[in-house]
This record gives sequence, structure tokens and C-alpha cells, in this order.
Amino acid sequence: MDFLLGNPFSSPVGQRIEKATDGSLQSEDWALNMEICDIINETEEGPKDALRAVKKRIVGNKNFHEVMLALTVLETCVKNCGHRFHVLVASQDFVESVLVRTILPKNNPPTIVHDKVLNLIQLARSDRCGHHL
Repeated sequence: MDFLLGNPFSSPVGQRIEKATDGSLQSEDWALNMEICDIINETEEGPKDALRAVKKRIVGNKNFHEVMLALTVLETCVKNCGHRFHVLVASQDFVESVLVRTILPKNNPPTIVHDKVLNLIQLARSDRCGHHL
């Protein structure tokens, strides 16, 4: 997966994801989350760039507030973005290396993170994403 190289927050969508998942935010910035969806839907590299940034914010992050914000961005994108994004989110690599890894017992995630990840896996793999896995 070559697209995982480099700074994931350097792309236009990556910069917005970094801002939307900043730990100093009190709550979700829904306008920014929808702007992220627009970029994903309107640009060629949007889906890959977005997943790189979401992965960077989630994997190994012990700040579960940031993780929850990133999971909310991801959920918003799954619900509002097209097939190109769904294929990447539903891939075995992304589900295992990002989502499942986040809820491993060694990471000791809060129940709310655990539940959000399980819901996202179900959503990503459902036929609501336009394909069956």
C-alpha cells in the first residue's frame, strides 16, 4: 500500500481531518466533517488521502477523545461518500490494521470506542455500502 507513505496530514483532506480530530475540540465539527466528505467525493485522491489521515489519527493513539473524533469522521464519510471510499474502508487490510487493532485488549479502549468500532465494521461491511463482502 504505497499510499500510506508520507505525511497523511499534508493533503487538503488530511489537513481538514487533522483539524476535525484535534483533541482540543469539545465536540464534533459537523460542517468540517461534511466538507471532508465533499473533498473525498470530488477528488481523485480524496478517498486514499482521507483514509491515510484517519489511520494516522487512530492507530496507536492513546488519546481516546481524538480516536472518537476520528471514528466519527470515518462514520460520517462511510454514510456520505461513494463507492471508491467504501471499497477502501471495507478492505480487509483497513478493517484489521486500523479498526480491529484499535479495540484489542492491550490498547484497553473505553467501551464507547469499542462499540463505535464494532458499529463501523458492521456499517463498512454491510450492503449499504453498495457491495457485498
